Amino acid sequence: MITLNDLSKKTGFSVTTISKALNNYSDISDKTKKLILETAETMGYIPNASARSLVTNKSWTIGVVFEERTGVGITHPFFGDILDKFKKHIEVFGYDLLFISESYGANARSSYYEHCKQKNVDGIIILCSFVDVEPIKRLIECDIPSIIIDHQTDLSNCIYTNNYKSLYDGVVYLINKGHKKIAHVYGDILSFVGIERLNGYKQALIDNHLAVREDYLFSGYSYSIKEGYERGLEIINMTDRPTAIVAASDNLAIGLIKAFREHNINVPDDISIVGFDDNELSNLITPALTTIHQDKEKIALEAAKSLISQIENKDKKFDNIVIDGLLIERKTVKCIL
Repeated sequence: MITLNDLSKKTGFSVTTISKALNNYSDISDKTKKLILETAETMGYIPNASARSLVTNKSWTIGVVFEERTGVGITHPFFGDILDKFKKHIEVFGYDLLFISESYGANARSSYYEHCKQKNVDGIIILCSFVDVEPIKRLIECDIPSIIIDHQTDLSNCIYTNNYKSLYDGVVYLINKGHKKIAHVYGDILSFVGIERLNGYKQALIDNHLAVREDYLFSGYSYSIKEGYERGLEIINMTDRPTAIVAASDNLAIGLIKAFREHNINVPDDISIVGFDDNELSNLITPALTTIHQDKEKIALEAAKSLISQIENKDKKFDNIVIDGLLIERKTVKCIL
């Protein structure tokens, strides 16, 4: 097994300098760090986690709190992808991820906060669709550095897509294509994301002197393909159908397309559809889905940077990082001008 002494002999630096470079101390130059890290990788050095924690007084562990009420769980296409990308970025800084649950021990029931303290995590990433419940509130109000994904609160650092503007822009895009009868399949309107998207839809219509019709609003609470399919069947039976639909997720949009196809309603010739997310399926279905892209790579990177900054600077300041969405034009929207 390669040791710090072996690295010291190879590079000519002291064991102390080697240790500081491996643990990303700021008083070591980037040039020295680069040389030591490259040598460690070449020689196959594997750090001893226990020794590393003793030296730095850190666990080198980030707690993951994942809670969303639609029942989709970790397979959620947005949260799951964000977490995968976050893992990649946080590992660059030498951290591992640890999933935190409220259940801890054989029969015990403890809070997220207590579990995080027991595991001595250095920071927490919180992926949730709501924060106004006591276990989450206690966690984000504690002294452990944290970052919340896809929510806005003044209690912690947050990062999310500009859902309001993104949905607004999607509606304006359809209006510019000549559509005036635009429906919306909305998501969980008790959540920050759901209400922001719904409000963006309504305001875009109002600003363009179009009525907000209650019969053009459809619930897609869990953002699922199944719900999209069911809403599609409802739209098929309408006497005054919309010419276009903005869905609160790509899965909802895919469900709509499936329902329409089964009833010989062509997308986009008979009805146009815009999704939200730009998930993996959106470019694989036929026709390819016009959708609003969420920059999950940037969200994950900024989340990792924010959390590391808090950990290293011992400063839990509250910042909201808002990432713009981007409309990706594909094949599901027809110009009717």
